[in-house]
Amino acid sequence: MEFVRYPAGKLAYRRIGSGTEVWIFFHGFGQCHQDMLAFEKVRTPKQSFLFVDLIYHGRSSWNTSEKPLKKNEWKTILLSLLQQESIDTFHLVGYSMGGKFALLSYELLSERISSLSLLAPDGIKTGLWYSMSNYPSGIHPLFKRVVFRPQRFFTLVDNLKTAGLLQKSLVKFVKTQLETRSKRAQVYLVWKVLGGLHLQLGAIIRKLRQHPIQVTVFLGDFDNMVSPKNLERFTSKVPNLRLILLPVGHGQLIEATVSYLRVDREKV
Repeated sequence: MEFVRYPAGKLAYRRIGSGTEVWIFFHGFGQCHQDMLAFEKVRTPKQSFLFVDLIYHGRSSWNTSEKPLKKNEWKTILLSLLQQESIDTFHLVGYSMGGKFALLSYELLSERISSLSLLAPDGIKTGLWYSMSNYPSGIHPLFKRVVFRPQRFFTLVDNLKTAGLLQKSLVKFVKTQLETRSKRAQVYLVWKVLGGLHLQLGAIIRKLRQHPIQVTVFLGDFDNMVSPKNLERFTSKVPNLRLILLPVGHGQLIEATVSYLRVDREKV
């Protein structure tokens, strides 16, 4: 692993390949760079892949939860990574929360990004229970109680499922993310440090219309958290955008996307 070090912590990443065409990968919430390594199956000799651990994931760190990440800080971190690896332009791939970071990176450095591949991206519009890192600060006390004393919350979730108000897949997702104290602590820290990052979708769409690049969005047919309807505000306004639906749920989308790309490697 390599590291980009900055005053508030460090960003870990792994580089595979020595080609001049660079692709940077951002994983989803609760994952690390290893969850994106399946994409290595579609790498060609001309390509280099950089797999990043996002903050509070893998070996990346943030020194204090009392200091939220700001957009200008993420831009500085990203520029340091590009300088350290001698990267000029690059392609971005992001899954789930990593999709939000891919869009944020485009918002900040659009002139250096050659394409966007987004797998069920967060940050546009997703289900209430899904956006773990995106809750408003006004519910801070409630969320803290849920994270560190989840029993009543789990009971409520089960009752809502029994009443038909929550889908089984959403209940499974929430419980998986909160099943251990360490996972609940990660949710809380990610929310505190990253929860204030909000995409300027209007600005992103304007940039994509003024200077079109290839944008590919991969969604799962059985994904109840990120659906075509959720993303319609974005996908309907972006030129050169291809929407690809795959017969899987949210958790199987990475492998399904890789399998799709192995059939035709030009569809990245």
